[in-house]
Amino acid sequence: MVYSSLRGLRYLLRKLYRSIFYKESLVIPNISAVIILFGLFLLCVLWASLYYKMQSERQMQINDIFKEGSSFARSFEEHTVRTIKGIDQTTLFLKYQYEQRGKNINIPQYISEGRLSQQPLLLLSIIDENGDLMISSQVPFVPLNLKDRTHFLVHKDFDSGQLFISAPVIGRSSNKWSIQMTRRINKPDGSFGGVVVASADPFYFSEFYKQVDLGGQSIVALIGRDGVIRTRGLDYNESTGKNIMNTLLMDEILVGQSGNFMTNSPIDGVKRMYSYRALRDYPVVVLVGMDEEKALEELNKRFISYYYIAAAISMMIITFIILLLIVSEKQKRNTRALKQAKEDLKIKVKERTQELFTANEELMAMNKEHVALNEELRINNEEIQNEITDRKRIEQILKKSQEELIEKNNELNMVLEMVKKTQNHLIQQEKLAGIGELAAGVAHEINTPLGFITNNLETLEQYGTALCSILAEYQQIHSIATTNQVQISEKLETIRRIENEQELDYILEDIPDLLRDTNEGLNRIRKIVKGIGIFSRVDQEDAFASYDLNKGIDNTLLVARNEIKYYAVIEKSLGDIPTVEVIGSEINQVLLNMIVNAVQAIKEKQDQEKGKIRIFTWHDEEFVYCAIDDNGIGISTENLSHIFNPFFTTKPVGQGTGLGLSISYDIITNRHRGEIIVGSCLGKGTKFIIKLPIRHAVVLLD
Repeated sequence: MVYSSLRGLRYLLRKLYRSIFYKESLVIPNISAVIILFGLFLLCVLWASLYYKMQSERQMQINDIFKEGSSFARSFEEHTVRTIKGIDQTTLFLKYQYEQRGKNINIPQYISEGRLSQQPLLLLSIIDENGDLMISSQVPFVPLNLKDRTHFLVHKDFDSGQLFISAPVIGRSSNKWSIQMTRRINKPDGSFGGVVVASADPFYFSEFYKQVDLGGQSIVALIGRDGVIRTRGLDYNESTGKNIMNTLLMDEILVGQSGNFMTNSPIDGVKRMYSYRALRDYPVVVLVGMDEEKALEELNKRFISYYYIAAAISMMIITFIILLLIVSEKQKRNTRALKQAKEDLKIKVKERTQELFTANEELMAMNKEHVALNEELRINNEEIQNEITDRKRIEQILKKSQEELIEKNNELNMVLEMVKKTQNHLIQQEKLAGIGELAAGVAHEINTPLGFITNNLETLEQYGTALCSILAEYQQIHSIATTNQVQISEKLETIRRIENEQELDYILEDIPDLLRDTNEGLNRIRKIVKGIGIFSRVDQEDAFASYDLNKGIDNTLLVARNEIKYYAVIEKSLGDIPTVEVIGSEINQVLLNMIVNAVQAIKEKQDQEKGKIRIFTWHDEEFVYCAIDDNGIGISTENLSHIFNPFFTTKPVGQGTGLGLSISYDIITNRHRGEIIVGSCLGKGTKFIIKLPIRHAVVLLD
């Protein structure tokens, strides 16, 4: 569809060219079809742009959600590690006490004395080498044999020296779900002497995770690398202890120590965006899952508004196309009327010309008769007077015919002036096409630094909020400075906890990088805008002035960077050349045409590696030279002699007007009295050399 509309536009330009240079009448039989195809092209561009924008915003939103999920996962990871380490300290204490004192230790007494912390533990116990429960914090004590339990068997034959964390099981003493964290007890000779068991409440973690409301069906879970769920914040009663090893979720978790992914939950089937972090030194993973539907709710509402706006613009385009069709139909009728008037005018001119020829023949005959009348003058004076009267009448006829010819000549001059205006308008259209390509590339180059500047500012805003909350806590210390040391210690502990939750060290480390990246992005935008200002110079379009060709090349490469960077590598060897007196904006247009043509030639070659464009400058006493050499597809010998002809192009229909090189040739040779030299080898590349006179004062322009 887009290809057909572009082909129609190219047909229209070809008709304009033939009407200007070959004096053909401008008749476009299928102008309605061209207008309709152009409208369809605009609609396709509109909806394609909308699709690209929506996909870009969706990806940015997903990245933000993953970033937030990673932050939550890091916080939960630190809390879980601290909790497990606290439990491990308890097991190490009981291990040491039992190895030193044997059965004489009293766990309930330790707890009452504050030597052991009960939270988040359900039970503390010691199992001897036979699997019998010897000592327990449970009151009253219930003797049991636990030799078949995994947390007993794992230590029996091998001393790993590490804390063992079991899958959730129903405790035989507590009759509750518990996670058994155990360490091996060794006898003095190093043989197996039993197991210290700390039964942790898995729902302690669930209740902690539930304190953070992530919205919707979002969850926080603690999953072992064996695939067994230790606890799950959303539905811990139903999901605790389930094995999800052979699922897509576990396949993603086992890839590395941390990461982000999106998949459906194997427990409830809800699609979530997951962030996970593996615990340091422990085979457990903290998993944060954000409900996709809830997280993208605002984005989806915004997409609906985009659809409404695009639909409204589409209706405006359709209305505009309908109006163009109406105007086109009126133009057709006017064209037919003008053609008929032209035919009538030709007939009248032919008749008038014939009358003039007849009158001229009559005049010649009369001149002959006048010779005879002079001989007869002496005979009949009355006849001579009549002849004079006839000659005056003929002179009046000739004068009237001459006036009609002058009027027709004026009409022809007016038509010629209209043709010249149309020619200038066509050249201006080619310039506008180049400006359109330039604007698209510059917009893309500015959007890239502008995107990460916006993201950096949002992150700095979040960091500022975190720093303000920490400073507020510090300010409260002044109000309690006269109180006891315990309150000050508690407040300092609160500040330390907030600093850890807000990741103060990471914020202080990241702020200079964010500011440096933001400043770099602003410098890139300022450099691009400065390059555009130097490149355009529309206010001096027709004025010859001093021009630095090397700077012109650099500015052209800057504004055309988006066209170049995906397909070619630039190699510059710019000599120490003098400035030249030229029209700077026109030379910039020539350089842009040459460089863009080189990129397109490399692109058409379709090599896997990037192509190479080499640019050289040098000078002699009278001229400066610029060579642009590429290793693109090249130009065939039969086409090489036609490349500067207007509307000649080897590109597919709809790609290029064929005016770029023609306008460039006119600018260099006619307006600046320079020269363009070209050499090419098909399949190997093309080289253009631009030759410009250094001093304009000695050059006379047309």
